[in-house]
Amino acid sequence: MSTASTNDANSSAPTPFGEEEAARWFFDNASDLFTIVSAEGRFVTVNAAWTALTGWTTEETIGQPTIKFVHPDSQPELLDIGDRMRRTGATTTDLQVRRKDGLWIWLRGRGRLGPNGELVGMLHDVSAEIENRAELEAARHTQQLLAEAAGIGVWRYDPDGECIDWSPDTLALLGLKPSDVDTTDKFLSRLPDDQREAVHDVFRRAVATGEGGAIEFRLRGDDGRWHTFRSTYRAEAGAGPPFAMNGITQNITDVARSRDKAIWSERRARRLVEDAPFAVAVYDLDMRLRLVSPRFLEIFRSTEAQVIGKTLTELTHGSRRRFVAGVTRALSGEVVTRREDRLDDADGVERTFRWEARPWRNEAGEVVGVITYMDDVTALAAARREARINARRLKVALGAARAGVYEIDHESQGFWGSPELHRMMGRRVGYEDVREAVWPMIHPEDRAQLYEAAAEWRRTGAWGSQEYDVRIVSPDGQPRWVRVFHDVRRDASGRARKAFGLVLDVDEKKKAELALVAAERAAQAANEAKAQFLANMSHEIRTPMNGVLGVMHVLKRELPAGDSADLLGEALAAGQMLSTLLDDVIDISRIEAGRLDLCQEAVDPGELVRGVARLLAGQASHKGLRLELDIAPDLGWIRTDPTRVRQALFNLIGNAVKFTLRGSVTVRARKVGQQLVFDVIDTGVGVPLEAQGHLFERFQQADASTTRRFGGSGLGLAITRKLAQMLGGEVSFTSVPGEGSTFTLAIAAHVVAAPEAVGTHADDLLAGLKVLVVEDNPTNQLVARRILQQLGADVSVADDGASGVEAARDGAFDLILMDVQMPGMDGLEATRRIRALPGPAARTPIIALTANVMAHQRASYRAAGMNGVAAKPIAPAALVGEIVRLSQAGPDEQGAVA
Repeated sequence: MSTASTNDANSSAPTPFGEEEAARWFFDNASDLFTIVSAEGRFVTVNAAWTALTGWTTEETIGQPTIKFVHPDSQPELLDIGDRMRRTGATTTDLQVRRKDGLWIWLRGRGRLGPNGELVGMLHDVSAEIENRAELEAARHTQQLLAEAAGIGVWRYDPDGECIDWSPDTLALLGLKPSDVDTTDKFLSRLPDDQREAVHDVFRRAVATGEGGAIEFRLRGDDGRWHTFRSTYRAEAGAGPPFAMNGITQNITDVARSRDKAIWSERRARRLVEDAPFAVAVYDLDMRLRLVSPRFLEIFRSTEAQVIGKTLTELTHGSRRRFVAGVTRALSGEVVTRREDRLDDADGVERTFRWEARPWRNEAGEVVGVITYMDDVTALAAARREARINARRLKVALGAARAGVYEIDHESQGFWGSPELHRMMGRRVGYEDVREAVWPMIHPEDRAQLYEAAAEWRRTGAWGSQEYDVRIVSPDGQPRWVRVFHDVRRDASGRARKAFGLVLDVDEKKKAELALVAAERAAQAANEAKAQFLANMSHEIRTPMNGVLGVMHVLKRELPAGDSADLLGEALAAGQMLSTLLDDVIDISRIEAGRLDLCQEAVDPGELVRGVARLLAGQASHKGLRLELDIAPDLGWIRTDPTRVRQALFNLIGNAVKFTLRGSVTVRARKVGQQLVFDVIDTGVGVPLEAQGHLFERFQQADASTTRRFGGSGLGLAITRKLAQMLGGEVSFTSVPGEGSTFTLAIAAHVVAAPEAVGTHADDLLAGLKVLVVEDNPTNQLVARRILQQLGADVSVADDGASGVEAARDGAFDLILMDVQMPGMDGLEATRRIRALPGPAARTPIIALTANVMAHQRASYRAAGMNGVAAKPIAPAALVGEIVRLSQAGPDEQGAVA
């Protein structure tokens, strides 16, 4: 038959399965994945195997970019396929592809270019192959590490040089080099204390006798961990003694640990059974008791002789048959647990037990018996029942307290809230309202605060239970205060899974609290206003007082001794009393405002007491009183604020002199532990019993007539108590009316070394010194000028701040005394402008003249550029002392306010 006739015959024969149909059937039914991808990288078609393996349907795939389904690590490989196809016409590659359920699988594909540039590919799942390959590589790596860490090596000991030669592999696991243990001392230093001498004895004996042997020891590695070694050694052939030694050492840390663990586990198991707080019993295959704990014997009122070797059936009756059935099931390999089972104890009393029966297996995993644990949970069961009752009570209480509770399920996006919660919110709340950490119904001002707190929780990881007060805004715009207790439960990655909370209606309470805070702030503002008023009044009063006292200081210095000088002295004393009264008023105001500061320095307490006594000696002598001092010789020098100590002593001793009509006032100073104690003992009128309880309160005196009879403001003792507390101590007293009183002042006594002595200064101390006084008050100008001129200074005066700046610019002054409070340009601004002048004028020392000398005020003077402070009313000694201090200070110290 010809070929043509054959072809005709074939063409005319019916073909039930043509090539196109076959290709289509193969494409649709193949187990491998077939896909066609356009030249732009988008799916054109996929077969059913694609959906079966990846879960992505045809509709979800066709038209989508292929890169969307590929793992980021495989995307460079995917992008490179096009280049390889254009170069070679075909390619094979492995890609990691994401399934619809989120899992990743590995597909190996072979592809060719189609007629129109499309990629025709066939892929199949090679995930298992790649995972096996990874596991094989990990196993190969592990094998290599194990080979490197065999831990066997050799060593040699030479007794002549006491040197030890080690093979490096012996010490590799320890992180040590042979040089770290190449001598006997280095080696022994790395042994534990309890082994060091024994190992050293082995070395000495082997070197002396040549006998070999074996020893086990522990060696500390470079990281501080201990490793166990077993070493076999022998003497080296040759002349001896002493003999050299050769040895083989093996790291048996794991073996020793396993051995010790096995021994310890056996002992621990028996000890655990014996020490167990619950009943433990071990049964063999015949269900005979082999081991019991003391608690087991206690519960069942038995002894070991009565139960060991007995079968469980012989020991059990009544309700305990359930326990026997559980042990029988455990023999078959089952773990049987009863959380609560009511059984009768040895006295027939029904109790609640929690018990568990577990199969006891040998090393081969075969069941060789049963171990049971039994605990009496009668009290726990009763507590659980009580808890359920309390839960019902709590539900009633929450309703009465108008508290709402809620639960947020972020996994299922669900929300549940109690009816009271929805009532407080003013509407039904759903998951969309609470899905974020900060709820939208919270007041915007509180929301911003919560956002900050949430950011801080996120930064520190301090999530968990939170409590905060916020305002909830109802749909009608009315805010209401609530207290939220919020607890978040998270998964291992830190993502929130669930949240629970309680919301309390605290609107009335919160509003009351805020009103109280507002009242406190108003009171504080009133205190501040009072303090400012007193400061201003202090300045206004001290300005004329400065003139009066200053003029009297000048006159006293110029007048000769006589009646006039004595009268002037009395006037100065009266002026000083007025100044002291003003100081008391200002000090109590400072204390209340928290602005009274301490200036610590080295002080001789004995000399301080003598100085105060000298100030009051005239008053005592005038009244015919004996003012006696009893100062312990071992007081030394201490670090404290001498001004405040002097002020407290002046108050106490001054009161004693004031309230003593005849007899004596004795001042005693002594050290008691870490404190310095001053006792002021008088024979005065005493304190009435009814007045003793409030004697240290402000404006309080023994009785109303005291003020008229003895004078005083009633502030001295109140200030003294506050000062004592600030100085680290306290003030107390005892008194017998009509016989006298003893006041005791105790302060902290921090011992310091005595400072270097400072010599006295002559009357012409300031001779040749050019001083500029910037002061707006004419009287104060006169006082300052005369005091300085009496000391030899060349004095110029400026009437205000602006004139002071001009004078400082034009004149070469050695010192400037600057009033702080002046009309127009004040002293601080004038100082700033002087510091901004060119040339040496900007560096002229400036001392502030002011009645305001608190710490924060001194800081403002220092910030403006002043170097020192002299308090008003001006005392010549204090002013000269400040000038001397600046003259002796270094450049660094001259910038600090005293």
